[in-house]
Parts: sequence; C-alpha cells; structure tokens
Amino acid sequence: MPDSRRFEDRGELGRGGMSIVRRVFDREIGREVAVKSVVPGADGVTDELIAEARTVGRLEHPNVVPVYDVLRDPAGDQMIMRVVEGRTLATLLHEEAEAPVLGLRLEQLLQIFLKVCDAVGFAHSRGVIHCDINPRNVMVGTHGQVYLMDWGLAVVRSTVDHEHPPEDAPSVGGTPAYMAPEQARGRFADIDERTDVYGLGALLYEFLTLRAPHAAATAREALASAWRGSVRAPEDVVPDRMVPAALSAIAMRALAVEATDRHPSVVALRTEVEEFLRAGGWFAAASFPAGARILHEGDPSDVAYIVTKGRCEVSRTTASGGRTRLRIVGPGEIFGEVGLVTATPRLADVHALTDVTALVVTPAALERELSRSGWVRAFIAAAVARFAELDLAQRGD
Repeated sequence: MPDSRRFEDRGELGRGGMSIVRRVFDREIGREVAVKSVVPGADGVTDELIAEARTVGRLEHPNVVPVYDVLRDPAGDQMIMRVVEGRTLATLLHEEAEAPVLGLRLEQLLQIFLKVCDAVGFAHSRGVIHCDINPRNVMVGTHGQVYLMDWGLAVVRSTVDHEHPPEDAPSVGGTPAYMAPEQARGRFADIDERTDVYGLGALLYEFLTLRAPHAAATAREALASAWRGSVRAPEDVVPDRMVPAALSAIAMRALAVEATDRHPSVVALRTEVEEFLRAGGWFAAASFPAGARILHEGDPSDVAYIVTKGRCEVSRTTASGGRTRLRIVGPGEIFGEVGLVTATPRLADVHALTDVTALVVTPAALERELSRSGWVRAFIAAAVARFAELDLAQRGD
C-alpha cells in the first residue's frame, strides 16, 4: 500500500494472476484513486507494471483510463489510476441467458464496441498494440463511459522488428480464448495492428454467440484452438437464433487465421460496423439466378426485398389474361413491400432478369429497424396501405 499518512485504503477493487487493484482515498487531493500493485510473491512483474504505466501514459484518450502517477517503493511499486465505477463488458454481455443477436440490446453493445475501436485506433496511432482485447478488459461506467483496460501485455511498435526479430524477444501473452493465431504460436515478430483487429472480432463474435472464439474447458485446450485458428461461424454456434448475416461476416473476416485476410486496420473494421448499423445490416441476404421467379402473383406475402445487385422485372396478369410489365427494379430499389405491411396477397410477379442479390426484409426485421421511431412506422404503414387501396381501385377490384 502507498504511504498511509496520505492514502487511506478503502478495499479491493479486483485482482488478476499477477496484480491487485485497490480503491484508495488520496487525502492530499481529496479524491478516490485506484492503486495497482504486484501480488506479493509475483517475482519479476514490477518492471512490467512500470512498463504498463509508461505505455498508458502515452495514450491520452477518453476511452483509456488515465494514469496519475507511479509510486516507487522498496516493498513494491504502485501505479495510481482513475477509479472507474461500472461493470465489465463481460458482465453486461452475460447478464441475460441468450445472445443479443437482434434488437436494441445488440445495438447498445455495438455502440460500446465503436468506442473500444476508438481507443484501439488511437493506441495504434501511437505505436501501441493492446494484445489482450476481451470483454473482461472493457469497463462500462455508470454514465456510459467506456474504457479499454489492462495494457500490461501491450506491445510498443518500436520493439517489433518484422525483418530481424531479436533472439530475446519477449513472449507473446494474452487470454487464450481470444488469442489471434500469431499470439498462440508465439510469433512475436508477426504482432501488428491486425492482431488487435482479431481481438475486436472476438468481441463481435461473443456478442452474437455468448461464446469466445476459442472457448474450451481448459486454458490449454483454448490455446490449442487459437493455435489452429479455425472458428465456427456464429450461425452454426447458435442455429436457433437469427444471426445478422452482415455482422457475422464482419466478425468472421476479423477472425481470419491469416492476418492478411483480416481488415487492414481498426478504422476499416469500425467503418464496416458503422455501415451495418446504418444500412439494414439486420437483414439476411438471398441470391436468385437469372430467370428465377422470385415472387408469385396471388401468393401470401410475408417478406419484401431490397435489391443490392442485379435487375428484376415486376409484371402482372391483365384482365384479358395477358401480361403487362409494371417496372424494372435495380440496386437500391424495393419490391414486395405492400404485403409486408398490409398482409394482402402478392399483387404481381417478380422475375430475375439477371443474377440478383437482395436483402430479405421480414416483418420482425422491419420492426427492429423502425422500433426507435414510432411515427416513422405509422407513416410507412399508412402510405403503403393507401398505395394498395389505389392499386386495387385502378384494377377495378
């Protein structure tokens, strides 16, 4: 403990295998601080504690807990930090029994994720690679603050020589269930920003499955899984849940075995997740070959489609029994929307003129997209209903 004349011990905040964090009141300044020190008997760790303090000291960012001071003491050095009131991301994530693959809860987690990306991206701009991103190392404060914690295993870029790694290169640490393959294989010279991309992908993966990518009964088994690098797709892990296809694809790219197959930077990964949040990422995708009949006139309607690639023809039967083309639908356009809102039978056929890829909009998915704005939902429902009424009137039905 620091000098008791200045500091008043107020209990333990947490501990790991090598360190302990205590809540302490600083009488000189009149505030509570967190004091991190080495667990008694953990030889050789004090230098790592000081190295961590110096690493975090160069990362002045809203999503990195600031270090106030380092106290040198023959009995053991201490690092003085801000106290964070809140819970870990692991606690938030597992407070419910099912994976938050849909809805507002997943969106809230993704907003936390974006802030973690901000911290990691800033660290990379300062030449620091975290190397131990996992839900237990993310703290969410009582007022929405997000902090990426525990930089004790961070690698400073200047120590990584990809061409001529030193013979005495430090061992590569981390949490086995979340490790990138290059970490599990002990390839220190291969550590770079894409190692943290893997860790961020592991967060997304656990959002979708409530499992770490290399979850196993023992640390040895988890390490072996990380060494192999193969990860089951989220939709295979939770087959009974409707996993957002776009977010699953983002996570699996970040978790690629080879670093060259991952997102090239945290900024690129963050951008994809932002686009998912903005652009209908909740929707599954479907493909149809040229000539396929996608919708059948008169059939029950339960989905609509947003074309992302290709062209379709919308047509229907005339009063004389012939066919009339209504319109051509291309990328960014929608078909099947009337039945989605009104539950009326299909008003037309839709055929694929070319190979077509489209997002599948179900009532549940549409409800998720509109859940944050009730007036928009009402407006869309009323507009589509009026269109259906007009269409029926024009056909003389």
